[in-house]
Amino acid sequence: MFTSKCARCMEMVGAGPECSSCKRKFHYPCGGITERGFERLGSGRTSWLCTTCRDASQTGLEVSGLEEASANTPMGKKISSGLPAETRAPSTSTSGQSAEIGDNMTKVLNDMSAKITSIQTEMKIVREIQQDLQQMKSDISSLRDSVNTRLDQLVNRVDEIESRVFIVETLRDEIDTLKAQVNAVLEEGHKNEQWVRRSNIQINGVPQKNGENLVRIIKTLAEYSNFPLQPDTDIDFVTRVAVKNDVEGKKPRPIILKMQSRYKKDDFLTSLRKLKDVKASDIGFSGINSRIYFNDHLSPRNKNLFQKAKLKAKEKNYAFCWVRNCTIMVRKSEKSPVLHITSEESLKKIT
Repeated sequence: MFTSKCARCMEMVGAGPECSSCKRKFHYPCGGITERGFERLGSGRTSWLCTTCRDASQTGLEVSGLEEASANTPMGKKISSGLPAETRAPSTSTSGQSAEIGDNMTKVLNDMSAKITSIQTEMKIVREIQQDLQQMKSDISSLRDSVNTRLDQLVNRVDEIESRVFIVETLRDEIDTLKAQVNAVLEEGHKNEQWVRRSNIQINGVPQKNGENLVRIIKTLAEYSNFPLQPDTDIDFVTRVAVKNDVEGKKPRPIILKMQSRYKKDDFLTSLRKLKDVKASDIGFSGINSRIYFNDHLSPRNKNLFQKAKLKAKEKNYAFCWVRNCTIMVRKSEKSPVLHITSEESLKKIT
């Protein structure tokens, strides 16, 4: 807010320097100082003098000293006493002209002094700016060196990471290749496990007792199913196998029948499956009505797969799930296509 007039340009002035002697306010340029230069005076701002008061103070000291020195010299005294009255005391008009000339000269000197002060202040600011720029250049140079060093470190780090990534990718490719090879070996092993069982029939539910004759039981089953079996030439071997997780042994162990011919085995199994709800009592085990089941002899992997297929088929309301020629098959209805289940992945077919 403007509160007074500038003592030089007579325009309204708000914030600006105030002379500690004449108490007049100025615009910063009119007072011969920049705002930054005035702020730099700090506590010295309270004793700041405008150019007029500063020059008047200096001129008064110089004139008073000169007059005193001249008056005290012999020549000064002689000149003063020997001059005529007109010379010693100038006229009023001459005095007025001299005063006007002195005022004009004082104004010119004040203007020059203000400009010089302003130039000096600006030069001081320029020197400070130059020092700041020099410091900035030094800081930038240090920063550039630091950045370049850090950049070199990062480049080296990136090169190291890229090298490691390449090694990792190479190892990943090798691992994928090894996985594929292992899976192929495992799959081949599963096929071989099932292949050696291709001529086997698994019979569940036949009661077990000491001193039993398994060949006689097989002959009885063949007669009961009207299959022309020649035990001496058709049977390779027959035995019971342990059931996994059957610790107490409450259930009779399954009978595994290995036929000499796969085709003979398929025909015998087909005949056995035609027996509906055959019981132990039907083949000579009096009073025992447990059911007897006939299936292909599956490998452990295919047994597990068969159980999963049955569970999922039941969940999805499939009507049929069975094994034929050691292959697991499911069918939703009598008119639906048959789905072959050969792996865990193929279970997704049951939808």
